Amino acid sequence: MLGLVKNYLQTGLLKTCIRRETDLMIPNEKESNKKNPTSGPITRKIFDFSLLIFAALSILAGLAVWNLKGPQAFDRAMTDAWELFKFVMPRVGAAVLIAAFLQLLLPRELIAKLIGEDAGIKSVLIASVAGAITPGGPLTSFPILVALYVSGANKGALVAYLSAWAMIGFQRILVWELPLMGEEFTLTRVTASFLLPIICGSIALYLPLNLNISKQNK
Repeated sequence: MLGLVKNYLQTGLLKTCIRRETDLMIPNEKESNKKNPTSGPITRKIFDFSLLIFAALSILAGLAVWNLKGPQAFDRAMTDAWELFKFVMPRVGAAVLIAAFLQLLLPRELIAKLIGEDAGIKSVLIASVAGAITPGGPLTSFPILVALYVSGANKGALVAYLSAWAMIGFQRILVWELPLMGEEFTLTRVTASFLLPIICGSIALYLPLNLNISKQNK
């Protein structure tokens, strides 16, 4: 049950609830969106195939807990899931607003110049630095990632941004890793993974694949 709630909130709700920004655009921007598919809003079906799979797994897990552990364990799991839901929901709402507002605030011309389709390898380097300095958890980084995609960032930059945030996020290094694991381990891990976001982004940049998130699951 906890897995269903977490997956639905982090992957489905975030991308589903992003508002349509085309109604707020001037005509020239709307015409630009027709030429550039990544400029449009991201829309997702709420009840897609992945949600059905997780719902089925959740039901099977609940039946297993009921039969193997008893009604009291099942009630406790449901209570924990509800508490998690109440904790995460306000943060998801804030993340959705961040994504929607960033789509309108980010200057498309600057994004295209720095990390757009024609920016080349420098876009991977810039995105890697941006990902590394992005604070917070998924409810901070993924709205920014979505906004960058909608603003025209290339796939290499998107992969580099997310990889750098996950592997070498400075905030987590300072707040968690250094105090808990010590300087030697932190230096070893960061040194070993420092180039990975750049490598991942470079590979993604030149893969013969086109991102078109807005048309998936329709």
